[in-house]
Amino acid sequence: MIKNNLSSSVISWISFDAGSTIFYSGVIGYFFPLWLVNNKGSNDSDFALTIAIATGVTLILGPTLGNLMDIYFRKKYVVLSFTLATCLSIAVYGIFVNIFIILLLFAISMICLNIAEIAYNSMLTDISTEQNRGMIGGLGIGIGYAGSFIVVLIGIFINSRFGSYELAFLIISIILALFAIQLVLFTDSIQKPQKSKPITQNEKYPIPQIINPMRYLFDSRFSKIRKFLFVKFWYMSAINAGITFITLFAVETVGIPPDKIPGFLFVGIIFSIPGAFLWGVITDTYGARRCLILVLTCWIVALLSVVLIPVLNLDNNLWWILISYTGFLLGGVWVADRPILIHYSSENDINESFGLYNVAGRGAYLFGSFLWWFFTAFTPFGQVGALSALVVCLCIALILLIPCKFLSDIN
Repeated sequence: MIKNNLSSSVISWISFDAGSTIFYSGVIGYFFPLWLVNNKGSNDSDFALTIAIATGVTLILGPTLGNLMDIYFRKKYVVLSFTLATCLSIAVYGIFVNIFIILLLFAISMICLNIAEIAYNSMLTDISTEQNRGMIGGLGIGIGYAGSFIVVLIGIFINSRFGSYELAFLIISIILALFAIQLVLFTDSIQKPQKSKPITQNEKYPIPQIINPMRYLFDSRFSKIRKFLFVKFWYMSAINAGITFITLFAVETVGIPPDKIPGFLFVGIIFSIPGAFLWGVITDTYGARRCLILVLTCWIVALLSVVLIPVLNLDNNLWWILISYTGFLLGGVWVADRPILIHYSSENDINESFGLYNVAGRGAYLFGSFLWWFFTAFTPFGQVGALSALVVCLCIALILLIPCKFLSDIN
């Protein structure tokens, strides 16, 4: 396989990102929370708590499953299996009336896709080189955001008299399944199952690793990754939670009508596609750490500006500018931090490293969702206080990167 060209494997890998983006932007970021609150009579606290629980499960399973993938399974078949399980869960959301069952299905769909992405992210080493990894990662994220155009079209359909949220879930499940199938058909998997992998002194007792995966964080093999994961925890707490709850914030706190959301989403997507590619070029040209510092600084400005709209009673039309700016930033973090992880990882442990990457990201998601749940359920500050807390998380990450000089050996 020629890694310097856009081979069928590269194109297929990039395309899958569009399917997963449809889930995150369409289900988690748009349709499901509005359907849950407006149609099912639930609230954003229930939504946040479910995300926190699902994320906690993924956090526990991530390193162990990453280790098993390194030994036994081809990456693309792991992606297919767990993605199809996600699709099945999404498709039956609308069949049930009981809120607990609906939230349980939502949690299952989140957990399965998160696990699929451990294998998917580690496939980047198979289809790229160190020289073009940022560009290919940026293309994947940029094309992925193009998949959100489908979400916009579905959103317009839902707001017509012929549409429904239940139908939207079914459409998304079918589209996501098709993207997973094409990944298996057109991606050449380099990894071979290694059932006879040599057993080292530390691997003679695999059961403790399975039931206690957090011990990986203290393994000497991952000493260089620990600092990166600590930084990632703080910035992803803010970014993951911010992306998830921004629609509810716009509708309930800023006062934007729900039928305007597809328009805002469309504008954000327009700016996210070239933005992701540009961040990839910046990463390859100036280094992943410098790119990460720049994009986190921009994220602080973005979320702080969103907070100020309701606090200062500013014109809601400013939302158009902020959505354009935020859309441009969306891909920056993922373009920069995946090469950092690969830089710190050995080839034999790449899936396990991405399992730890998943732990940090999902642990951050759990923490960010917990912050949102806490502020909206137990404090008078509500969603404004929750979003302000996420800005503080971003500031902590930036302090670790600049004054504390974390990851300074990358550039």
